Amino acid sequence: MKAQSLYIVLSAVLSLLAIISLPARAATSPAMQACSKQWDDMKAAGKTEGKTWSSFWSQCSKDFAANNGHAAAAPEKPTAKKATAKSTATARNEDDSAGSAQLKKDCDAKWDANKAKTGAHGWHDYFQFMSKCM
Repeated sequence: MKAQSLYIVLSAVLSLLAIISLPARAATSPAMQACSKQWDDMKAAGKTEGKTWSSFWSQCSKDFAANNGHAAAAPEKPTAKKATAKSTATARNEDDSAGSAQLKKDCDAKWDANKAKTGAHGWHDYFQFMSKCM
């Protein structure tokens, strides 16, 4: 009976540790690292101007993707960059416009190619990919 209780407790602890370590691994994208450093610097200087992390991250990740091209996206086959002035402008604009719909369609096409190549699946992988693509 004691061995079974010990097994249950040990399993629960190991499961908890595994769950806790997931966000740490997810925060290793170049965009997340750069934006986190910029946010920390702004907080230390007192220049957050009432912004929250989520609103800052939303804009910073888009700016990072626009400035660094495919560096923020998941690895793809080497191809010529297809970024145009229109897609760059919509990446920074949070309004839902026709350009943003086209950007989403482009990212969906990239997701399909990436999914077939890497075997990624599920909503978690999809949203991570899309946050880097858009």
